[in-house]
Amino acid sequence: MDIDASTDKDSAVVQYASLEIGGRFVNPFAGWRDKTLLDFVWWLATRKSGNGLSSDELELERNLPLAKPYFELLDTLTGDQHPRRLRQTQSHATVDEYVEYPAITDLNKGNTITATWFGQSTCFVQLEGLNILTDPIFKQRTVFSWLGPERLRPTPCQLADLPHPDIVLVSHNHFDHLDIDVVRDLGNTVTWYVPLGLRDWFVRRGVYKVVEMDWWQECEHVVEDRSFKIISTPTQHWSGRNGFDSNCSLWSSFLVKGANLSVFHCGDTGYCPAFSEVGRKYGPVSLAILPIGSYEPRWYMCHQHINPEDAVLIHRDLGARNSIGVHWGTFMMSDEHYMAPPRDLLQACVKHGLEDSEFIAPKLGKTMLYRAK
Repeated sequence: MDIDASTDKDSAVVQYASLEIGGRFVNPFAGWRDKTLLDFVWWLATRKSGNGLSSDELELERNLPLAKPYFELLDTLTGDQHPRRLRQTQSHATVDEYVEYPAITDLNKGNTITATWFGQSTCFVQLEGLNILTDPIFKQRTVFSWLGPERLRPTPCQLADLPHPDIVLVSHNHFDHLDIDVVRDLGNTVTWYVPLGLRDWFVRRGVYKVVEMDWWQECEHVVEDRSFKIISTPTQHWSGRNGFDSNCSLWSSFLVKGANLSVFHCGDTGYCPAFSEVGRKYGPVSLAILPIGSYEPRWYMCHQHINPEDAVLIHRDLGARNSIGVHWGTFMMSDEHYMAPPRDLLQACVKHGLEDSEFIAPKLGKTMLYRAK
């Protein structure tokens, strides 16, 4: 694999380059504002409680139903570099979930994307036969088995049930985006793509197959006879896993481009002008994976988390043909109603004139299928 910094000297790449001051990364965007301890205390003191959650488990099941991933499809589109999984989970999918899909034998791996969402920003994506895992977390709580927000619904399957990933994209190091158990499980059997400053964290845990990337850097990843371009692009966020390492590593989104199709993994972000530049330089994007949750109250969250309407704006900035909304319905760490993100997304799509299937909030575990036109 080869990493190259973008040689494009246009104003956007210069203006939206990563910025490090005194060993800490900072956001270069005019709209960013650091939160103070007083801000945090005020939010805790005034925040709404409950998020509309019911103690009735049946209500949660109705509102957040689980689908079984389309394992046969995922296995078929996996490259020959990986053996087929012998999974304990029943392999055949519920017919009703995928009855509208074309026959697997009619699909061409070279012009097909699948995306299966497992909660928060964790997706298993297949792009022209490349298996991609994003911001992985499969545990029940964010930090430890006894600490951190708890999942509203169980994961539709476990990591071991999925075809083996080729690469893992990590947007930043927050606990709900980087699960130490997944790092231990996958180790050096995959290639990890991470932002600047995060490789040492992996190395201290015995994982060395890690590619650290700055914003606008491009890397070639080759699988069998197929070449993919991986591009690190800017976001507006922050990093840290404890009170001492805040912003010691960068935060990033990633664009993966194949011969015919592309996938954009956003991670967490506030809305910023960099997305229009990503679309200008690299668009249009075939599929964008965009966060739509953790956005209330706006005075506290707006700089670090987009709301559904912001996500629609990013969808348009990227020139995305399709988008799926993630980072909702999993761990409640903000004040909006737990079902507000898909509702607000639908309203934003109508407001901005998007077609019904152009930007959706998928069902947990359902394998979405997209093909080149």
